[in-house]
Amino acid sequence: MMRGQAVLGLVFLAVLTMVSVQAQEHPNGYYFTAPMSVSAGYDQNFVVGTRKFTDTVTLLTGPQFTWLRSTARSKLTLEYQPEGEIFARDPGLNAWNNSALLRFTHRINSRWSLDMGDNFLSTMDPTRALNNSLLLLPRGRFFENDFYSTLGYRINQVTKLSFRLDNATTTMELEGPFKGRLNLNTTAGTVTLDRAVTSKQKLSASYSYLHGAPLNPETGGSTSNVHLATLGYSYEPNKDLVIWLSGGGVAGNQTAFTGAFAVEKRFRELWTAVGYQRYLSFFGGIPSLNGVPVGGVPGVNGLTPSAVYQVATVRAWGNLTKRIGIDARGQRAMNGFDRQGRSIRSLVGQIRGDYKINERFTFFVRAEHYGQNINPFFETMLSRNRYFGGIEITLSRPPVEENLRNKHGKAPEESKDPRTGDPVPLEEKKREN
Repeated sequence: MMRGQAVLGLVFLAVLTMVSVQAQEHPNGYYFTAPMSVSAGYDQNFVVGTRKFTDTVTLLTGPQFTWLRSTARSKLTLEYQPEGEIFARDPGLNAWNNSALLRFTHRINSRWSLDMGDNFLSTMDPTRALNNSLLLLPRGRFFENDFYSTLGYRINQVTKLSFRLDNATTTMELEGPFKGRLNLNTTAGTVTLDRAVTSKQKLSASYSYLHGAPLNPETGGSTSNVHLATLGYSYEPNKDLVIWLSGGGVAGNQTAFTGAFAVEKRFRELWTAVGYQRYLSFFGGIPSLNGVPVGGVPGVNGLTPSAVYQVATVRAWGNLTKRIGIDARGQRAMNGFDRQGRSIRSLVGQIRGDYKINERFTFFVRAEHYGQNINPFFETMLSRNRYFGGIEITLSRPPVEENLRNKHGKAPEESKDPRTGDPVPLEEKKREN
């Protein structure tokens, strides 16, 4: 793994050297692309080891630092954001969390394109940090590093073939018999064919092969090999409505089917969405609800690659007025079964309200609930509640205005296509107009 990261570092160094001699007409330099924030609140029934704690917590989140280097055909991005946790009654739980991203995109020619990068996360609170995680975990140092690379070939103006490789390593500090249980390396290879049937309808067919190997075989179990085939469909009759459908099959130690649907609707400046998913752990899902292309492979979250999840999701996000914004979401899931054959059920609810004081200052409040009837890591039910309030301070504006629909997630770069992240062909733009 370290050798692979060293090679990746050399590749990016070479790219940096190449890009630095190009023209400077594009956004380059240092930016704060996300605001810093200070918040405090009440965290009830969070788990450390096998014990439950309740405490008053202060969160200090630094601004997201971004360095950009771009030319007409290439873009290199480096992002970093820190977070500090300070506990009032249990200072031994104080922590420093980090997230970082390194990404390089390059348009080789009119048909070929390259997208590669590396995501890193270090946190003491994975339940809160992993947005897609329905495997609720106790506090403990969690590391995740994911490298991905995608080579795209545009067959014609409406058809694209992509080849993607993912390699994710996760480690988690767990106690007792669970020590090393989540220390895992997963590698996935995916081939995807995207086709625009019309300017409003798109199809995606993909095949993926996933290999999961525990870093501690004595406690992490055996290796797993999984085949996944998926067909996805999206329909966007107008700019205010998007419909997603996908279905497929999984073959590994056991055979299962996957499926998903979601409907997104915008009411003025407010987006709403409802959806249902049956998917292989973090190896599939619906885009705006979970940040994963239909039929695609997520860039991170390599946990429990053989577990089939069933999840119902609702979400609303956007602006209610010029000053008031909201982001609310709820997930109800069945996370498989425990060793006694009992079904594991989870409920996650999160809501945040914003009040924009001016261009630089935003006051916010948020409430979160994490519930689970059975947890395999501390073998008791979980009902964790968090209530926080704070202020965000915008130090500078990013070079590109964010898309409202992706305001609280990763927006597709250099594209108006919300699903594939690819530039819309000129001919297709003409048809849309």
